[in-house]
Amino acid sequence: MTVIRILFFFVSILVKSQLEAQHHPVTIMLDPAGHAKNTGRKLINSYERAETLKLAESLSTILEDRYKLKVVFTRSPGEEIVPLQNASFANRLDVDFFLSLHIYKEETAKPKIFAYHLVFNPVADFAKRTIDPLSFIPVHQAHFTSINRTVFAGNMIKSTLNSQQYQKQFDFYGLYGIPLKPLVGMSVPALLLEIGINEDDKWQSLVEPIIDSLFFLTKS
Repeated sequence: MTVIRILFFFVSILVKSQLEAQHHPVTIMLDPAGHAKNTGRKLINSYERAETLKLAESLSTILEDRYKLKVVFTRSPGEEIVPLQNASFANRLDVDFFLSLHIYKEETAKPKIFAYHLVFNPVADFAKRTIDPLSFIPVHQAHFTSINRTVFAGNMIKSTLNSQQYQKQFDFYGLYGIPLKPLVGMSVPALLLEIGINEDDKWQSLVEPIIDSLFFLTKS
């Protein structure tokens, strides 16, 4: 009987772990630009560091409630971020999507949203290759492993934010592939959104469109 009980115990653990894996929530990492020693760009009466964190917190609340996603932040108030820390964090957690949020002062009343992903060389970066997951990958080549998934995510976001329903609300530009320091070292799908506003709290009007553009994550 003891052997049967032990066997039953281990089978129960195995089944439980498999069920938990099947229902593992999609994880998105939000990266609000700036940190304890970097205020970011000057806006109107505030700084990029403060407004990006507010934006990330607003997105997090809705993403968790509406889409049931697991949201992780790259920083908390007062925390300093060192080079490649975010990439190491995201890769270690193997998040499903990484979104870096940046805000700048825009002169026009109509907000602007730019979408970017990391590309050093359009020919080399998109070349077909077989990557051994156990081999060492240079930091500037880490994005090769997920570049197609990144472009897919970017195009999904683009199709929503560039749709007719939002054209009167803001202007959208992208998807652009350029060298981007905040995304270097990422082996997970990663994008950067840069938002231009002429009032510090005007990002609030863009929360719902951004949430809408991330709906594709619910199908991951």
